Amino acid sequence: MLELSDRPLILGHRGAAAELAENTLGAFRRAVEQGADGVELDVQVSADGVPVVIHDPTLERTTNGRGAVSSHTWAELSRLHAGPGEPLRSLWDVARWAADAGAWLNVELKAEGVAEAALGVLEEADVLERTLVSSFLPAAIREAARSAPQVARGVLTETWDAAVLDLADEVGAGAVCLHHPLATEANLAELARRGLDAVVWTVDDPARIAGLLRAGVRVVITNRPDAGVRARKEAGL
Repeated sequence: MLELSDRPLILGHRGAAAELAENTLGAFRRAVEQGADGVELDVQVSADGVPVVIHDPTLERTTNGRGAVSSHTWAELSRLHAGPGEPLRSLWDVARWAADAGAWLNVELKAEGVAEAALGVLEEADVLERTLVSSFLPAAIREAARSAPQVARGVLTETWDAAVLDLADEVGAGAVCLHHPLATEANLAELARRGLDAVVWTVDDPARIAGLLRAGVRVVITNRPDAGVRARKEAGL
């Protein structure tokens, strides 16, 4: 299981994404201001191997750039905007912020070949002990296990099948990160039986968040950190 805090964690999905541009320092700061324990974020890789905090493999949706993230150097990417007054950030920028803020991070590896560099950044910033690394990509989570065996790992999934549980066992994951419809009583019980924690995404309904926390979910990821924090309080946790 994950070595987490005494209480379950509320993490802002790409920050306070319901209010501010996703995966920006402004959104991350707002999530923590609202009482979240930290944030979930996404990492792609630049042409020169720099971990970049952005969800999509392409730039158009969330920045003023064009083309693939992986076809641009970090020097080129660092000149782009990810929101009003918000530059596109490297993982180093965010890791330093998290170190200063005492924030937890759930770093989703969106590409193969980024794990070693990402974990090196997180270790240098001294935030590995407050980081959960996750991925949908088996190769990426295997890379994370090799690069930093001590870091907490979670297998991301939108399906429930034996392959997910087998992968979690193979890579020594402490958690399975479930899309919220999969967080059923039976599935949560199976994870507990296997000694795996449940991380559930993305849940914005306060009643649902409270129910998941009462059921033993260790991390809830939400676009509305303020609602998540209130729900945790109402659940008595």
